[in-house]
Amino acid sequence: MLDRKTLLVVVAALAVGYWLAGGAQRPTPETDRPVLRWIVKTAKSLLWLALVAEPAPPEQPTRLVQSRAVGEDGYPLVDHGQGW
Repeated sequence: MLDRKTLLVVVAALAVGYWLAGGAQRPTPETDRPVLRWIVKTAKSLLWLALVAEPAPPEQPTRLVQSRAVGEDGYPLVDHGQGW
């Protein structure tokens, strides 16, 4: 269990860290990183292309039991050799 003194030290450390990190700014890809800007632009273009390039495959009806054989317990046997 935390005592009052430890909790006060943790809160003070978090407050000082937040205050010291307040002036940080992120670099923008447009000005500081031209290669990153190109990668992002290309990725966005390819994602839009992938959205309209190929339609989704038609849905196949799922077959749960691949075999008509019945086991000793009365349940249908699954033919695992057929795969999905």
